[in-house]
Amino acid sequence: MDDYLLTVNYRSVIENDLVNYTQGIESYFRNERLTLRDKINKFIEELPESYRELLSEHVGNTDDWIGKLVSTRVFLTHGDRENMAVSNPYKLVQMTKIFGFMVRIFILQKLGITIDKPKILNKFKNVLTTHYY
Repeated sequence: MDDYLLTVNYRSVIENDLVNYTQGIESYFRNERLTLRDKINKFIEELPESYRELLSEHVGNTDDWIGKLVSTRVFLTHGDRENMAVSNPYKLVQMTKIFGFMVRIFILQKLGITIDKPKILNKFKNVLTTHYY
């Protein structure tokens, strides 16, 4: 939760947001012996089906998208450029914003907060259409 709040309460660079989201997922599943890729996959599996469908509608193959998230996070954390899956700044922003949106849905769901689907879908469309560069 703290990692997520860092992305909400403070202005930071998009790369830090991606690292914070992945750290949050790693922390949430810390007692499970899973790779980061498996933890993100499990996180997505725990989302309501309609949001998993929404995700795959916009990112295509979810497994490939998770692989890009993980590889990009590895690059951002360890500097191994060979593993950087997303180097285009616009694509990095889009990927991170979509990931952050799904993290928000996950947190709201875990807190038992009812999600107003039309309102959330409108916010998701804003994420997809906002230009940052």
